[in-house]
Amino acid sequence: MKKLTNIGLAVMFFVSLFSCNSYTKKDAKKYLPGKYSYEFPSGETSILIINPDFTFNNKIYSNNKKDLLYEANGSMEVNGRKIEFHDFLLFFDHEETDMIFSKPEGIGGVSSVYWQKPDKNQDIVTIDYNTYNYIFKKVE
Repeated sequence: MKKLTNIGLAVMFFVSLFSCNSYTKKDAKKYLPGKYSYEFPSGETSILIINPDFTFNNKIYSNNKKDLLYEANGSMEVNGRKIEFHDFLLFFDHEETDMIFSKPEGIGGVSSVYWQKPDKNQDIVTIDYNTYNYIFKKVE
């Protein structure tokens, strides 16, 4: 019985340890809506606006930050830290270590995306399109 109690306490400890770092729907609703920005190494800027209903608008502006080059509107699903975008601007022809601006290959689904809420080491929300080192930082 004592062994079973110790196992139960160990399981409860690990569950509480990992649940402290969990990302809930409430966290997503609190932190994700807002305006995000990513600047390509060549100077173009991608602006991502996430609405409270998890619809989004993604615009890409020229180097002068005035001319709209591309735009997409869509929706997203959030499950913990993972985000799945529907109808997102897609880029494929570049190095994974350094996102290079090029014409989007189209609009489609993106599922290799994760978000990070603020903590003691980082005071802003980031959205990491991990496959391509395409990191949006919340600006508003």
